[in-house]
Amino acid sequence: MTATNYNQDAEDDQIVAEDVHEIRASIARRASGAIKRVRAQAARILARAPGTVQDSVAATKDGARATTTALQTLPDSTLRWLAASSVGLGAGLYLAGKQRLLIAVGIAPAVFMGAAIALRPTKHAVPPKSAA
Repeated sequence: MTATNYNQDAEDDQIVAEDVHEIRASIARRASGAIKRVRAQAARILARAPGTVQDSVAATKDGARATTTALQTLPDSTLRWLAASSVGLGAGLYLAGKQRLLIAVGIAPAVFMGAAIALRPTKHAVPPKSAA
């Protein structure tokens, strides 16, 4: 190789190094701007969150109560059949090697139906004796 080739290679390396520095600086500026925007948005969300969280919790409780009440109106045989189907779906997903979240979603209805059966008001077959 000649001296000219060495000089050209050194110049090319310098140009590449300058390009890399410019790219890094550009990425740093963009990332910094994005972080500032995310922080500002997070602050706005957190300022509104306390009321939103309380409303969400209340709505979830109301929905769970309504669902339990609706399930309690079904006969035991229907609830058991639906719960068994849900457990079977979860077991099938587990055996198929699916993700845990998907398995939990498959089994969740069985939990609600079991709770509906367990929390159902009891009916006495024989009326209680009254104190006389």
